[in-house]
Amino acid sequence: MLLSIVDELRSAAIYPELTKSRVLLSGLTSRCGVDIARAFAECSTRLVIRTAEASAAVDEISAFLAQAANELQLYSTDDIDETDAAVAFAQGPAQRAFGGLEAVINMIEIHPADLVGRTSESDLEALVSEKLLAPTMAARILANRMQLTLTQGSILHVVAAPTPRTGAELMVLDIIRATLAAMVRTESQNWADKGIRINAVAPANVLEHSDETLLGEPDIATLALFLTSTKGRNLTGHLFGSR
Repeated sequence: MLLSIVDELRSAAIYPELTKSRVLLSGLTSRCGVDIARAFAECSTRLVIRTAEASAAVDEISAFLAQAANELQLYSTDDIDETDAAVAFAQGPAQRAFGGLEAVINMIEIHPADLVGRTSESDLEALVSEKLLAPTMAARILANRMQLTLTQGSILHVVAAPTPRTGAELMVLDIIRATLAAMVRTESQNWADKGIRINAVAPANVLEHSDETLLGEPDIATLALFLTSTKGRNLTGHLFGSR
């Protein structure tokens, strides 16, 4: 199935139904999320951007996105991984910006330093919680809002990580990937009968074939559009691999 989906993604499909749709992209930095934000902006969506980086580069990216998007609201924060802050944002600005959302993309950035020295079970559990708990809790709040407003919505978690340099670093990424896969399966089942799809992207494991994986963020951006469109409404609970 993955092979046919990837083929579809690479066919440069156009989705006019996404015009003026309301999209949250959380976790944008100058390193990740730019291609995804641009893809939605070029579909003339209304974008809410929660950025984890306050910089001149992000200001330039925001100005570029504003030229293409139907509307854009930008929020900068330095606590992108904190659960309380993610919940507060989901309960407030994320919903107030345009009166609701049709799509949510959570960028989950793993830094090289995050993979170093994670040798004990408690270290690994702390990292998984730090990276996955905040987007999970925010997604539940936003999914509930979609349910209350009878909105069929798409939630996509995207893990962006460096190439592992050692077996230990590969193990850390595998644990994050496995935890994310389990989380997505459970959450997608909980929300499926409400018309809300939950999927994720994470670095591919060594057993996946290259022709069944997404080749970088441009492919991930196309996947995000596909899942948000009417064509993607039968896909939920999937973890897609990326290179």
